[in-house]
Amino acid sequence: MKKSKRKDKNNIFILSPLALALSTMLSHSAYAEQGDKKDDIEVIEVKATLGILGSLREAQSIKRQSDNVVDAIVAEDIGKFPDDNVAEALQRIPGISVTRTDGAGQKVTIRGMSGKYNITTFNGRKLATDSENRDFNYDVIASELVGKIEVYKTQQAKLQEGAVGGVVNIYSRKPLDLGEELSLSVKNEYNARAKSHNPKTSFLVSDVFLDDTFGVLASLVHTKRISRYDKYKSTNWDDWQYHELYSSANPNSEQEDVVTPNNANINDSFRMPRWPRITQTESERERLGGTLALQWLPNDDLDVNFDVLFSSYDVDNKAKAMTLVLPAYDGAAKITEFNVGPDGFVDNISWNNATVELLETGVPRKSDTYQVGLNTNWVLDDITLNFDMSVSGAKNEDDGNGSLVVVRAGVSGATINFNGNHPIPDMTLAQALDENAVYGAHHSRKFGNTVDDKTSRFVIDGTWEPLSGTMSTLFFGIGYNSQDKEKYNFYPSSPSKFAFDHSDEVNPTFAAPTVNIGGNTMWQLPNDVISAGTGNGFGGGANVPQVWPSINQSALFAYFNKLDPIAAKSLIPQSSENGDTYGVKEETIHAYIESKFEDNMFGFPYMLDIGMRYIKTDITSFSYSRNPANLAFNDDGSVANSDWKKRDLQQFEDSYSDILPSMNLKLNLSEELVLRFAAAKAISRPFLSQLIPNTKIDPELEDVNDDKERRTIKYNNPGLTPYSSKQFDTALEWYYSENGNLSFASYFKQFAGFVKDDEFEETIAGNKFLATREVNDDRHSLIRGYEISWFQTFDEYLPEQLAGFGVSANYTLNNSTSGESDSEGKEIPFFGLSKHQSNINLFYEQNGLSLNIAYNKRSSYSVKKVSHWTYETGGSVDTEQAVAPSWGNLSVGMSYDITDNLRVTADVYNLLDPDETLTVNALKTELLTAGANEGSYIFENASYGKSYSVGLRYKF
Repeated sequence: MKKSKRKDKNNIFILSPLALALSTMLSHSAYAEQGDKKDDIEVIEVKATLGILGSLREAQSIKRQSDNVVDAIVAEDIGKFPDDNVAEALQRIPGISVTRTDGAGQKVTIRGMSGKYNITTFNGRKLATDSENRDFNYDVIASELVGKIEVYKTQQAKLQEGAVGGVVNIYSRKPLDLGEELSLSVKNEYNARAKSHNPKTSFLVSDVFLDDTFGVLASLVHTKRISRYDKYKSTNWDDWQYHELYSSANPNSEQEDVVTPNNANINDSFRMPRWPRITQTESERERLGGTLALQWLPNDDLDVNFDVLFSSYDVDNKAKAMTLVLPAYDGAAKITEFNVGPDGFVDNISWNNATVELLETGVPRKSDTYQVGLNTNWVLDDITLNFDMSVSGAKNEDDGNGSLVVVRAGVSGATINFNGNHPIPDMTLAQALDENAVYGAHHSRKFGNTVDDKTSRFVIDGTWEPLSGTMSTLFFGIGYNSQDKEKYNFYPSSPSKFAFDHSDEVNPTFAAPTVNIGGNTMWQLPNDVISAGTGNGFGGGANVPQVWPSINQSALFAYFNKLDPIAAKSLIPQSSENGDTYGVKEETIHAYIESKFEDNMFGFPYMLDIGMRYIKTDITSFSYSRNPANLAFNDDGSVANSDWKKRDLQQFEDSYSDILPSMNLKLNLSEELVLRFAAAKAISRPFLSQLIPNTKIDPELEDVNDDKERRTIKYNNPGLTPYSSKQFDTALEWYYSENGNLSFASYFKQFAGFVKDDEFEETIAGNKFLATREVNDDRHSLIRGYEISWFQTFDEYLPEQLAGFGVSANYTLNNSTSGESDSEGKEIPFFGLSKHQSNINLFYEQNGLSLNIAYNKRSSYSVKKVSHWTYETGGSVDTEQAVAPSWGNLSVGMSYDITDNLRVTADVYNLLDPDETLTVNALKTELLTAGANEGSYIFENASYGKSYSVGLRYKF
């Protein structure tokens, strides 16, 4: 360890009138002359953290010494983070849960608030992200590049505004802290579902020069991974009446001859899905990332740091699916068996003349992220100035490489049974579907979205340490931040041009054959478009087709071009000047001042840090929108022309300011016991898609359930104000030993600023419209919860031969109310928020052997709204939510030091391999079937498979 006079540039606070009054009351026993405190304070820096226990000890030290409520994760070794994924590692922290994409952690939720309400920084600077909104995609940062992560759960004026949930700060390493180091790690991971071997290589080198005053550190990580998951999805379980089903599927039957299940009335309703689908998705991911850090310490008063982060992340997702078109949506089908359960949901259907869809998608993601920063810390006697500037960029460039193609085929019969022994229904065809069947063209398109995000920052932070008095430190600072995010949508003009035999739109250049499938005449596809299916078989255990034919997309689009070259141009993606192409730029200036007071209160040492942050935000945005001024009508009320469909460039400018007070009180009840209180106001800005000037117009008369006719217009409101939160936190932390602590925390947030649709009547061009505009609502949500965490080793309780065992565990209870309502005014829960969440990490570390068993469990949680059509409304409602059941994940890691320099590792991920099942529950009031009480259906079911890895790590 070593002493350093360099100040932590994050320890910057602020001052307010209320704080001054409070500090006066607490300073009744002010210290006398304290001397030069700058010389008395030591900043402890750990040169390297080795092993599981060392990592947990340092995390405990960070938590204990912090002035606000903080939790941390520290690397176990150079290039060795506790988990293979940064997001997965974060879920070890109390109050944090993970949202997964393709089975891997990608986004995090902090105390019930999703990534849209949190801020992620790298070395204290906000990182650009290729996400379309404010969420940060953690999968772009390899865990090997991270030294530690700190999560700030309570506010301080020094922290960047915009986080109601919390601030996640990812730290890289500094060369003068690390010294001379060289490490190399190679690993091979085996994915059981994809049956793929996936290499990972990481490299880090650090060296110091000029009598240890100049250091250079470079790191590099390369990974290549192929994964696969299988999913069933059956959305939009709509209301149907028995007579409608039979009259549509069996048009020759008379209504009075319809036989309904359970002797129900022919006008009774039941629920039935639209298109049940099974999908196999294979994802190939390649990532190259690295860091570069230069550090110069010419003397004890000056510390200059230059650092670079870059990440290139290429993802190629390819999915192939098979869909059954149920009889209600197939004019040629004839039902042979049909049963509805007492809950009002269809149990099983069998029918002849069945239609099957083959669907294939390709969604590539080419993401490049970088950050370049320069930081100078300058000590001037009792004042320290910190200058920091950085630029960051992230871009996911796709101008039309995505694709979705659908073809149809007919089989003599099909059956689907929702009452099997698996979450996935049994789906059987009368005969196997292969490449020799007759196929017809349906929907085909290529598309893409390019997201370009740029951030820049320049801040000056100052610290003044007076020589005497209760106020130990005064923090102050000013700064400028900018974020400019643009999204460009690429889409074809008519993706369904060749869906059916549109003789008035497609003029074939040759005698093109057609085929009738499902009562529709379609262009028959040549043999080279369809090829034999390959794969390992669909997972899940249900009786479904295991392998089905594949679509040769190149041959498909070549056929369309040969069939009608002019019409085929409508399938080519082009830059779309529509509401999906937009840009938002936010520029902020901030200033803060904060005081830190240290004294005794009732005989107990305390630290009080109070301050205030001022922010002014300037926003400019653009999008391509329809203009109501272009509407014109004939005397009979019909639309006069299509001028209203034109989209013009619309721009918007606005500004607003906020003042954010914060207070953190830390009371040392004893040398081991710490009591904390915190209060603050925090904000999170509206979603980017809400801040664009966009108007949607539907001038055609529309029948609604009360038989009235209306025209509709919907306005975006880019002038929405930020979400705000008044929050209060408490914590009691017991550090009873170097290798043990127990802590309890509670949090309360009153969250306001939700967005709702304000309806009003508007007259445009002499005709009445039902208009809606997004406005800030006065509703409040309450976010309440408790966290308890425990860290303990057992060496003092066990015989020497059993030394090395320990545990790190935590539990979170979140009892929150969202304040948000569905289309019927019923309150819905927070999405992604589990009421109960627990993590337990059992470890053993002795004589070069390390064993780590990590188990994460969360209770059920709502995922998203689900819409369905009803007779009661005459349209779709979002009164139901898809709910994920309780979920548990187990991973095991092991390493052994063969020599002082060589270590072998072995890990197992997703050992329990739970199915991720989304279920929708519906109450009787939402069903019309007589006798229905409560029913449910499976919305999605997916499984991802286990992964195993072995590796070698060498330190020179």
